[in-house]
Amino acid sequence: MIDNLELIGTGFAVVMMVLAAIWGACALVGSFFIRADKAREKAAADAAAKAAATIPASPAAPVAAGVPPHHLAAIAAAVAHTLGAGYRVTHVAAPAHLVSNWPLEGRIETFSSRRIRKDWGPTRPTLGGETPNILRGQKQ
Repeated sequence: MIDNLELIGTGFAVVMMVLAAIWGACALVGSFFIRADKAREKAAADAAAKAAATIPASPAAPVAAGVPPHHLAAIAAAVAHTLGAGYRVTHVAAPAHLVSNWPLEGRIETFSSRRIRKDWGPTRPTLGGETPNILRGQKQ
């Protein structure tokens, strides 16, 4: 009994040490990513300040019809975050959503494969004493 407890305790200690080592390694790698992200943000802020000082204020771009202003703000924020400062959104348009014939052909094939099989018996529940007529509407 005591031998088993020693084995269990040793195994538990080893597992906890390995988990702590994995956590430490992940924290170390994460700190490098955080440091690199802060340096990139600082460089982007410096570039934005420099660009703002050199670019004169210009009138806002015309708002596209049908695009809500909060969508334009979100798009501009995404562009600024992704590409950095110095970019301007000049045109916003949704692509044309044309449906090809492939989905239609798939639906036609799916629905045509769902036919009633006459040799399997009733395909719907019967009500009370009703005898199912699975050949209804067909010549017998």
